[in-house]
Amino acid sequence: MRIGYFEPLSRAWERTRVILWQPFDLANWLLLAFSAWVAGLTTDTGSAAAARADSNDAGRQVWSGMDHAWDGISASAIWLPLAIIGIMLGLAFAVLLLWVTSRFKFIFLGNVVRNEAEIVEPWKRHEALGNSLFLWRLCFSLACVLGVVLVALLFFAPAAGFSFHDALEGLSVAAGVLGVLGLVLFGIAAAFVALLTESFVVPIMYRYEMPVMDAWRALVPWLRARPAHFVVYGLFVLMLAAIFAIFFGVFCMMTCCLAAVPYLGTVLLLPVWVAYRLLSVEFLAQFHPDFDLFTPLTENAEVVFVEDGE
Repeated sequence: MRIGYFEPLSRAWERTRVILWQPFDLANWLLLAFSAWVAGLTTDTGSAAAARADSNDAGRQVWSGMDHAWDGISASAIWLPLAIIGIMLGLAFAVLLLWVTSRFKFIFLGNVVRNEAEIVEPWKRHEALGNSLFLWRLCFSLACVLGVVLVALLFFAPAAGFSFHDALEGLSVAAGVLGVLGLVLFGIAAAFVALLTESFVVPIMYRYEMPVMDAWRALVPWLRARPAHFVVYGLFVLMLAAIFAIFFGVFCMMTCCLAAVPYLGTVLLLPVWVAYRLLSVEFLAQFHPDFDLFTPLTENAEVVFVEDGE
């Protein structure tokens, strides 16, 4: 079995050209862009990538602002209940956004696979799939937060304690370095799991109308049998993301930063998002014909495992 990377990208772009320009329909373009924009609100699709352009300066400003805000809260305890309420509302909004985007991931995928631009009907049709994905993403997000807290407790907390003693200053530096390294490795692992979920678990769920854990159980044997292919796919996507970052910067300057405006940026760059969504679909289809979302699935068909595909 030969697994390609540029070939799926070429096929994805050809399908994108057919979907968006044969024929061109402005109403469909706008609806498809809306589904793509909402689907990517929590995963850096659409114009969200622009937010990273000044991340360092913004980060320093945010932390500085948080310091001042905390000083104010400490000086006047009356603000503490309001801060707690604000945090709770922010968390509730984040959970709501996670729920909505989980459903829209299937709406956007279905739109590009079926070459349509629908919102209402797929929203109802993909309720079970969206809720299943939402619960998994919520648990995964909580696990990531707990992982970061665990690394902080294991490395950064001891480093802070060591720093109070001159004789242990070296241990403080070592613990801090190990903590940073642990966070980097944990971040890479979490990003890879998120990529596998977006790229392959969601299409398998869509293909077989199955819950998220069943889709993972179908994907894991392929990951074990061909890990190099999926790792290279991740590196390939990273390379494409780097190229896109350069392109986006130039395009943003050419459009006077209109490409950085939420939703409008997705409208202007819709071919990129459609091609990216189709890339993983075309890549997955290489492993077995039953993974091809563009061919009808036989009645009562069951998900194919790696043993059946060899």
